[in-house]
Amino acid sequence: MSQRNNQSVVRAFKILETIASTDGIGVSDIAREVELNKSTAFGLIKTLDNLGYIFKNEDTDKYQLTYKIRNLAEESADGHEILSYAKPYLKKLSEKYGEIIHFVAASGEEVFYLEKIESTKAIRVYTGIGSSMPMYCTGVGKAILSTRSEEEVREYAEKVGLEKITPNTITTIDELIKDLKLTAKRGYGIDDGENQEELYCIGVPIKNKKGEGVYALSISMPK
Repeated sequence: MSQRNNQSVVRAFKILETIASTDGIGVSDIAREVELNKSTAFGLIKTLDNLGYIFKNEDTDKYQLTYKIRNLAEESADGHEILSYAKPYLKKLSEKYGEIIHFVAASGEEVFYLEKIESTKAIRVYTGIGSSMPMYCTGVGKAILSTRSEEEVREYAEKVGLEKITPNTITTIDELIKDLKLTAKRGYGIDDGENQEELYCIGVPIKNKKGEGVYALSISMPK
């Protein structure tokens, strides 16, 4: 006996498949590809965006997949080629310093944690492989943001809002831009208790050929 598929689910997956087949695609083109009116397509797109599976590139007004959805296609984070290459170096850092090591990917307005090596010391960090964190208050996030233009940073900050997470969190756009300029100059980002008050974190960006920060690694330690 055949069963009817839920049309909203079918349409959502068609949208994901359409976005996955491109480097970025706009609402009108998505609607045409999945044969929906623009209003219906936009509602589904916004839901997928809100859930963190796709994001809108503000420079192009086109949608792309995030690492959240890409991670579902992998049996584990080991499937990421860049991570396989990075793991030996992450291990060396961990062995040398005994602190928490993170490896992340830029994913929309957040960083997506691909790898974490725990500290040999009694310290707890509220992150895990597959979790996401804001960029503006993490060392890895600021390292990635430091590769963007001031205009891009302003657009990002206005979109996400700079919520105070700890007493040390940067909450104004001008202060964030000032911090990111210093980050770009020295080559690494610092989270001085801005996401978790008792922690100090140093993050370094990994750039693509265009000079854009797409990954980052960090070392976190008690203050």
